Amino acid sequence: MGNWIAGALAVVFCVLVMARAPGALRDRAKVRVWLAHLVMALVLWLSVTPVYMAADALLGGRNIANLVSHFGFYLMFWLGGSEVALGIGRHDLNRLLHGPVGAVVLGGGAAAMTAAFILAAPEYSVMGLNPFRDDPMIVLYKALSYLYPAFVAAVLARPLLRASLECTGLSGSAMRLMAVGFMLVPVVPVAHLGELLAPGYAVVVDLVLYPSIVLVATGTTLAFIARIRCNRGASPVRGYQSEHAD
Repeated sequence: MGNWIAGALAVVFCVLVMARAPGALRDRAKVRVWLAHLVMALVLWLSVTPVYMAADALLGGRNIANLVSHFGFYLMFWLGGSEVALGIGRHDLNRLLHGPVGAVVLGGGAAAMTAAFILAAPEYSVMGLNPFRDDPMIVLYKALSYLYPAFVAAVLARPLLRASLECTGLSGSAMRLMAVGFMLVPVVPVAHLGELLAPGYAVVVDLVLYPSIVLVATGTTLAFIARIRCNRGASPVRGYQSEHAD
């Protein structure tokens, strides 16, 4: 991701983290979504080259910061996925994501990702690990780093899009943007595996991953704005729904 794009998105999520902090302190039910925004802000900052290089130097200069960022991505989807499911009234999807099936995908994906990273053993610190993309183990590591996010996105994309059709205004737009962003996420690990066949598939990864992040980030921002408007003039029930839709 370009430094300017990652930095801009990181600033947006930092603003959301600060804006949501008072609500999280007052209401424990809002802590999870606040943590999801905080983790996403940290992941995005680690996508800015100077920040990444400084953080990785502190961790030993062997791209541990890359592994940390992908663990953060897993955690962000674990936290945020539940909020989205509950926001559209799908408790069954929340149970799927946080039940035995979700635990297997989360734990298995994290363990396999870590094993692939250790076996790949990149020799020096570099943003995005791009110089090592001719190593099949690095490609596998990159694919596994999006396994759980792809699972969460695949579970939520269609129900979220359906729910958006019943909403108007900013709330509906926010859900549609997030739904489209989620639809793109499962393509990312598949495109990474395509690099085993031809290095050119790396371009496909960039064309899918960055728009998905921008769409989800924009949708989250609009949902937050919609909640503020809802709290000012709508009923308590609608305010609750808007809060959980992001």
